[in-house]
Amino acid sequence: VGAEMAARSASCMFPNLRSLDIRNINIGFAGMQALAASSFFPKLSSLNLCSSQTGDVGMQALAASPFFPNLSLLDVSSNQIGTAGMQALVSSAFFPNLASLDATFNQIGAAGMKALASCSFFPNLNSLNV
Repeated sequence: VGAEMAARSASCMFPNLRSLDIRNINIGFAGMQALAASSFFPKLSSLNLCSSQTGDVGMQALAASPFFPNLSLLDVSSNQIGTAGMQALVSSAFFPNLASLDATFNQIGAAGMKALASCSFFPNLNSLNV
């Protein structure tokens, strides 16, 4: 149900939507892939994916998406994200306006923390929870 709902939402045009909260909805990788491939949220500045079961593959899909340049708040807490997901996210140049990142309750490990600490793609980051 979660992935199907995410895919449907991602195919709708919401040109003025600034905040999308899909926490606690199990969208998984398929839903995250659909959302990441969507260009229908051009003004989105806040994305709450807490407990959406996206995992590393979902984070890799989001990190590869050029469709969220205005994103300033990203909550990916409790998503079973490991080192690969965190490394993909912090290596992405597609989030230049990110000011707040919540990645608590994941398993990003020492290598993920090292990647986060050396990240140069989030010049506006002023709030970080890991």
